[in-house]
Amino acid sequence: MINRYFAVAARVAATMSAVTALALAVDVPTAFGEATEEAAGPVVEEIIVTARKRQESLLEIPESVAALSGDQIARQSIDNLRDIGLSVPNLNLSMRTDGFPNVTIRGIGGFGNTQGVGFYLDDVQVFSDASSRFGDLDRIEVLKGPQGTLYGGSNIGGAVKFVSARPDPSDTFGRVKGRFGEQSMVDVEAAANIPLGDSGWATRVFGFYYQDDGFLTNENPPRLNGVRGNEKKDIGAVEEFGGRITVSGPLSDRLSAFAALRYNEMDGFSNIWMRELTDDFQYVRVVNNSTNSTHKRDTLAGTVELELDLDSVSVVSLTSYTTTDSTRYTDADINEEFIFDAYRPEEMDVFTQELRFTSTTDGGFSWLGGAYYSLYAEKMRSSQIWWDARVDADGNISGPLGCAAGMPTCSGVWLGENLTPEMEMNALWVPFEIRDRDKSHLAAFANVGYDWETWELDLGIRVDRWKNSTDNFDTGISSSQDSVEVLPRASLTKWINEESMVYFTYAKGYEPGGYNLANFEGENDLFGFDIEEVSSFELGWKARFDRLTLSAAAFYIDYTDRQVEFQAQVGGQVIEGIINLGDSEQYGFEAEVNLQVSEYLSLMAGVGIIDAEWKDGAFVDTGDAVTDLGGTEVPNTNDTNWVLAANYNAPLAPASQLRLVAGLQVSRTGKFLGLQAWDTVRHPSFTVVNAQIGVQGDRWEVLLQVENLTDEEYYTDVQRFPNLHDPVFGPGNINIGTMGQPRLVAGSLSYRF
Repeated sequence: MINRYFAVAARVAATMSAVTALALAVDVPTAFGEATEEAAGPVVEEIIVTARKRQESLLEIPESVAALSGDQIARQSIDNLRDIGLSVPNLNLSMRTDGFPNVTIRGIGGFGNTQGVGFYLDDVQVFSDASSRFGDLDRIEVLKGPQGTLYGGSNIGGAVKFVSARPDPSDTFGRVKGRFGEQSMVDVEAAANIPLGDSGWATRVFGFYYQDDGFLTNENPPRLNGVRGNEKKDIGAVEEFGGRITVSGPLSDRLSAFAALRYNEMDGFSNIWMRELTDDFQYVRVVNNSTNSTHKRDTLAGTVELELDLDSVSVVSLTSYTTTDSTRYTDADINEEFIFDAYRPEEMDVFTQELRFTSTTDGGFSWLGGAYYSLYAEKMRSSQIWWDARVDADGNISGPLGCAAGMPTCSGVWLGENLTPEMEMNALWVPFEIRDRDKSHLAAFANVGYDWETWELDLGIRVDRWKNSTDNFDTGISSSQDSVEVLPRASLTKWINEESMVYFTYAKGYEPGGYNLANFEGENDLFGFDIEEVSSFELGWKARFDRLTLSAAAFYIDYTDRQVEFQAQVGGQVIEGIINLGDSEQYGFEAEVNLQVSEYLSLMAGVGIIDAEWKDGAFVDTGDAVTDLGGTEVPNTNDTNWVLAANYNAPLAPASQLRLVAGLQVSRTGKFLGLQAWDTVRHPSFTVVNAQIGVQGDRWEVLLQVENLTDEEYYTDVQRFPNLHDPVFGPGNINIGTMGQPRLVAGSLSYRF
């Protein structure tokens, strides 16, 4: 234990030394605002965020918040979850291959069916399609640490907020962008802002189309019975399009409105895991499935925000409704033989309502309070499909029967409606998730702040009643659980001067309990799992100078009853579920430096360090043995992360209207343990380098973009998985993982009007 603390301290000291060296290298006196001629020139731009549901400077918030600006999002083409995850230290974020997020912040949260981190678009929580492309964004905010007081349950680890650009009634403007590259990529988007007369109203329209053949291939090799498949070669192909229209303006002198309607449709892939037979990863980009895994999803969502100005109080009503249809087909055995597949149609409807009151008067006292309700209704009618795969005396797979008879239909793409009678006869359908599930929250929250001299005190509380009701139609069992959670939050800030402060923040968060897919234990009740909770303590420092901003934070997290996903093969059926495995604790450190070196060059460096271990008493009983996890690492938590970025924008020549633009981002992701928490596998650290270079005119920009410049091989998630090829390939577990994007070269052309 002592050695572990010394190791963390050593990494923190090394990081602080690097930060100090960087500051010295760029002339500390000038950077810290000493009265020089150059210091009066370029400054670091102030970033305004709404992390505490009111507009304020990023450097005034007593917690760690990372922000990606709209210009940064556009120039670096940050349009998916993986790109965000590579940009922020201590954020482990990527898209599962079935289209849902894998995410932890500071080691809080989880991968797979567990969540723990909330996703938001304009303060509306996105439950069903967080991996959709939103676009036309003003910024992305990453709030680290529990956000339960202001945002509620399912934000135990933090929140990722997408903030759209609001309609502007003062002018007409817009932009179009086309990006084309390897993998037959076509990416086109457009946005326009249009004032609606002189009424103060305006509308903003955004739309996009994206297609990509992906980097994985299905070579359709001959099966053991000699029949060759005819699946599409580009197994990772995806096509997505969507758009959003917003409108805002005054309804009266005191009442204003904002409304948004968005649609997103995706036709892509689902769970294209790579199959690794050993812990020595080969990163082969060939997946010879019998049937290509697919995912079709469409989402329609609407939001209405009303704001009433009562002089000293602002009243905001925020209402949203989202409906999503999702159909996933997965070749779960990851092999060209017909053995085991999964078919998962799902319908999700979400309604949310928030009513918020905020003080608007100047002075040392401020407050915010309100109420919140949400209802997430889900219908799932999924099945496991076990084909009639016969194994002969030599261990050769000769089925299913239709394929053994040479029927070509067995190698066709199957999406439910295309199922032939022959295929249906030769497969055993096992009910997997035949259920209806309602999850709801009803909450009241309040936050008060008081300033005196150089001190600030913030106190917040949320009372959150959650409920989970599940009807399992396969077993005929219904169960329900609910509870009331109290989520306090407190922070104390000391301003050293007008541009520098230190703070201490305590926050509590939780993730609701729920039910697994089936009655695993044979009792007259569904197999449930309880809530998980965290208590987070953070000590930080933030400072702003003419050309330099610095922030650093150390944190300790006490994590209770962690929810962990597992998979196992029991009685001829693959079981997937969530259990409360035990308690853990996390220590960590973060630091970020932003430096405006000159009018043309800006630099950023960020680092995150986490040491997370299971406490004593965390154990798992697999039936064959009891494994004590106490003192071992927790899964899906990178030990060290750092990010370096440089942006350059300067005239090509004196008095030239053309400018050279260039950017470089280097992201180092530390090693991590994959699912599941026992019998686990370790993934090594990896480094991803992205670069952009181009020319910019008055209204246009041409860029060459290279993603993963060094063609680094890595997985964004890994885990043990039952080997469904027994007896041909042997019993036990194999490793599966979602491969990261290899090198991708693309060019883009943007035009602003």
